[in-house]
Amino acid sequence: MELPVFIINGFLESGKTAFIKDTLKGEDFNDGTRSLIIACEDGEEEYSEIEMQKVNAKVVFVEDMDEFTKDFFIAKCNESKAERVFVEFNGMWNLGDFIDKLPSFMPVAQIITLVNAETYDMYLANMKQLMMEQYKLSEMVIINRCTKDSDRAAYRRSVKAVNGRAQVYFESSDGSSNEIEEILPFDVTKDEIDIADSDYGIWYMDAMDNPEKYDGKIIKAKVVVYKPKQYNNKGMFAPGRFAMTCCVEDIRFIGFKCVLDDKTAEELKPFSDREFIDLTAKAKVEYCKEYKGDGVVLYAMDIKGAKKPEDDLVYFN
Repeated sequence: MELPVFIINGFLESGKTAFIKDTLKGEDFNDGTRSLIIACEDGEEEYSEIEMQKVNAKVVFVEDMDEFTKDFFIAKCNESKAERVFVEFNGMWNLGDFIDKLPSFMPVAQIITLVNAETYDMYLANMKQLMMEQYKLSEMVIINRCTKDSDRAAYRRSVKAVNGRAQVYFESSDGSSNEIEEILPFDVTKDEIDIADSDYGIWYMDAMDNPEKYDGKIIKAKVVVYKPKQYNNKGMFAPGRFAMTCCVEDIRFIGFKCVLDDKTAEELKPFSDREFIDLTAKAKVEYCKEYKGDGVVLYAMDIKGAKKPEDDLVYFN
């Protein structure tokens, strides 16, 4: 029998305990199914025995990653007669290592990361790599305790920069859900959109998330040339930029598929990979296997040489 595992990740005081308790009281989970909660740290919020009895759950506390062995999981699941498992994970531990320790009968059903907006900047400044690792493996990121001063757009970009598939939700300090619409630094209502060097990252993520905004628009941007082998002799290349999502070791290329005609293919010939060009292209929304679905495909209209920017990396926050 398989036991689905729901991993609730995040740093101390991000609201993990409250989230698990609320989940177990909700319609989808308050069905009498026996739950095992593996709690990996103690916060201000506690699991009371009476509360746990009401939701048919048993709590086990773990203080060290070394406790996680196959025998541990088998013993705790048998003792609790669990039919599903919630893990309140310690955000200071390596989530990938924990997942590797799970036995085959405990498949991961969902990974949710909680973020406290009040401490977001502190953790970003001091533990950015750990935060980014949390985002990479999460299907959902919930940023709670937001105020009117919380930079929701920047928070969302920091998640999407490392995991474009993750759903990002925001909750206000009073617990109410609220979403934001990105305030873009360029006017998407215009037929021609000029993307500034500092805005490439914002444009890239918005175009990936909302390709329909750019369908039929003419895009002007300073990009680097990348000629993938699979595009050789097919009249295509991949203009884009190199972005630093976390640290120097985490620099990656972010770009689009771009189709050339005879004129622009000749214009591109003198340029090698990593050289900068000024690209004018028409955006169309098409199915693209590289995107695994519909996305922005550029059709080059004009290519000219360009000076390398003073800082040639793209940042997301």
